[in-house]
Amino acid sequence: MTRSARSIGSTRSARSTRGTGSTHSARVPSGPYAASPPSEPNTGSRHGPWGRVRRIGVVVVTVLLGMFVALNIHELGHTAAAWLAGDHDASYELRCEPAGFGCNHFDATGMSEAEKAAVTVGGLLVTQIITWSLLLLRRRAGQGWRPVLTPLVAVFAVDPVLQLVQAAFTPLPEYDLTKVDFTAFATLLGWSQSFSLVVFIGGTIAYVAVWVRLGYRVRS
Repeated sequence: MTRSARSIGSTRSARSTRGTGSTHSARVPSGPYAASPPSEPNTGSRHGPWGRVRRIGVVVVTVLLGMFVALNIHELGHTAAAWLAGDHDASYELRCEPAGFGCNHFDATGMSEAEKAAVTVGGLLVTQIITWSLLLLRRRAGQGWRPVLTPLVAVFAVDPVLQLVQAAFTPLPEYDLTKVDFTAFATLLGWSQSFSLVVFIGGTIAYVAVWVRLGYRVRS
């Protein structure tokens, strides 16, 4: 009995030793010799209060400068279209009355209806070319450029919406080709007031839906 008890005891101790050996190998050292956890990168300078203030400041300045540039480019588009339509004396004036700044001067005498229509939509065409070019550039640019490119795209992209809304509240007819673009365009095409209103509202919804479909957000 004594021998068998000893053998059984030794067998148990051997089994327990094997089991505890595997457990000990999986333990992580503790105490003063324990390994310190990996340090996380310090992002306080980017996402801290001053980082947010700087980001907001960049967006505000970009929007203000972008609005000034977009308005003048829009009017320059009218002037360029008038020059291409045959009026080589067409000119652009940065400072003028009563608008204050951004005025184009041209003579539509002798232009066909198609050429007048081209002058009317010339400004919008230019801003849209810039809009989609900036959008492609934004997708290719790094994260550092997005706080500038994102609001700049939004400033140029909103031009058709502003033109359509303005036209919806302007009665027909409108013979000034560049005062209210879409209203003048509707006058050239002979549209009625009710039909024009449907087109303007539908165009606004469709254009906004395009940007929603793209999943684009003003905030990067």
